[in-house]
Amino acid sequence: MKKGIIGTLPPVNRLRYKKGDLIIKQGDYGISLYKIISGKVKVYLEDGDRQIPLAVLGPGEILGEVTFLKIGIEPRSASARVLEDAEVEIWHPALLAKEYEQMPTILKYVADQLIKRLVRTNKLMVSLTSQLPGKKEDQQAPEPRTSRRMYYRKKLNLPCYYRPVGAPEKVRLSGTIKNISLTGLGMMVSSRNAINFTHDPGAHFHINAMLEGNREINVTGKVVSLRKARAPGLLFLGISFVGLSEDSRKTLGFFMMP
Repeated sequence: MKKGIIGTLPPVNRLRYKKGDLIIKQGDYGISLYKIISGKVKVYLEDGDRQIPLAVLGPGEILGEVTFLKIGIEPRSASARVLEDAEVEIWHPALLAKEYEQMPTILKYVADQLIKRLVRTNKLMVSLTSQLPGKKEDQQAPEPRTSRRMYYRKKLNLPCYYRPVGAPEKVRLSGTIKNISLTGLGMMVSSRNAINFTHDPGAHFHINAMLEGNREINVTGKVVSLRKARAPGLLFLGISFVGLSEDSRKTLGFFMMP
């Protein structure tokens, strides 16, 4: 493994996306860069029901450079959706940080100015477009089930506490988060927890967990699936987030970086 300015550098990962999948969602937090290996990706701004196209990118081109050069302090400024089945490489900014810091000061200044100009131009496009009469082709049709966003899901074995919504705060049921994404999680719990509190689909829970670096997340989720685990005495819950504070959303966004 390479060594960089922040220790052991994360590996370069590859992900495959189907036509219609979202790679980046405007407003999400994240600092990864994406290099397109194959396929085509549309980059666009979201303004209410409108999609304002910015570019169609193909093999060899990069997504997420704005957030990288702004050091990840702001949400994603645009969305990116797959037009043709695509494969992308995902780079952690640490892989490029050393090279970026070694750039001459004048080049870093030029890059910073270009990014600021791009952000201003994008905001201007949104402002101008919002003043135009709506066109049928500008309206965003509901996404078909097959084209919903494919959220990156991270496997875990993370202890957590949870309690039913409406139950006293002193209620603390134990569970283990087995996987998590920006929209939900999979949690293993003891079947004994279901004796006094329903765990059927539709049940709502407050969930608390401590991520790496002692970063706490508090979410509210709804059970969407329930099944017996292979190990006796355990249940596996599929949970969709219905409540996520801005702090927890940002913390989870950075944690979810591939």
